[in-house]
Amino acid sequence: MDKNKMFKKTLIHFLILISFIYYTGCSDNPVTPEIHFDAEGMMLVKDNGDTVMYFFRGDLKQGFDTLKVPNGTITPHLKVFFLDKDRNRIDPPVSNSNYSLGYAISNPSVISVFVDNPSNTFEFHLRGLQTGTSSIRFNLLHGNHSDFTTTFIPVIVDSNIIGEAIGFKITYEKSGEVIFDYPGSGMGTGSGFTLAIGDTTEHAVIQFYDKKGNLFTPPYPQYDIAGFFQMSSIATFINEAPDEPFVFRTVGNSSGNTKLIINLTEGSETLYTTNPTIDFTVTP
Repeated sequence: MDKNKMFKKTLIHFLILISFIYYTGCSDNPVTPEIHFDAEGMMLVKDNGDTVMYFFRGDLKQGFDTLKVPNGTITPHLKVFFLDKDRNRIDPPVSNSNYSLGYAISNPSVISVFVDNPSNTFEFHLRGLQTGTSSIRFNLLHGNHSDFTTTFIPVIVDSNIIGEAIGFKITYEKSGEVIFDYPGSGMGTGSGFTLAIGDTTEHAVIQFYDKKGNLFTPPYPQYDIAGFFQMSSIATFINEAPDEPFVFRTVGNSSGNTKLIINLTEGSETLYTTNPTIDFTVTP
C-alpha cells in the first residue's frame, strides 16, 4: 500500500478516536454554566411578615424607605427577600455557599449588623450603637463580585425606638411583689392573679425584657398594651393609660380559672404577646 495513503488512513482513525474520547468525556462530565441570581429588587421583612424596607430598580418605596433602629440594642429579626423583574418575591440563595449578603455602612459608629447564624447571612439584626443617622447599602455577593446592589438606605437610631421584646415582668405597683416573671427562657416564675368575684386588683406594672436581659418600658403613646382573657366572661382587663401607661387592673366577674394574655402594640401592630400565659383565678 502507498505510504501516503497509509498515513492518511491512520490519521483519520486517530482523529475519530480522539473525537470519540472527547465526546464521551463531555457526556460523562458536562460543564455546567455558572448561574447568576437575577434580582431586580430587595425587601427586608420581620418575622411577623411586616415589610420594613422595599427597594426596586433603584428606588425605595415611600413608607418603606428608612430603617429605624433602637439605641443600645437590636432590631427584631430581619429576613432578606429579593424581587424579580415582575416584583415577585424570590427566596435568597441560602443553600448556595457561593452567595452571601454583603453590606456597607456610611457611619459605622451609629449602627452595626448582628448575624445570628454565620452560615445564613440573609437573616440578621441591626444594632444601634448611639443615637444619630447613618445609611446602609446591601450587596448580593457571588464569589468575588456582586450580582445585585441597593442604593444607600437611610437609618435612624432613636432612643424612642424599642428593641425586640423577648420576655416580660409583672409586679404590683405599690408593693413591688412579683406576679409573673419570664426573662425570655424557661417556664417563668410567679403564681399569677387570684381575686374574688367583684374585686379589683391593685395597679400592676408590666415591663419587657430585651435580648440582653435588660428590662425596659416602651415610650407611650407610640407603644401601648392590650390585655384579654381566654375566657372573657371570668374577668375584665383595665388599661390605666394615658394616666399611667403600662399599668393595668383586673376585675373578677365570675368564678373560674382562665389565662391572661397581654400584647405589646405599636398602633395596630402587635409586636409581642406574653407567652407563657398568666394564670388567673377568680374565687366565689
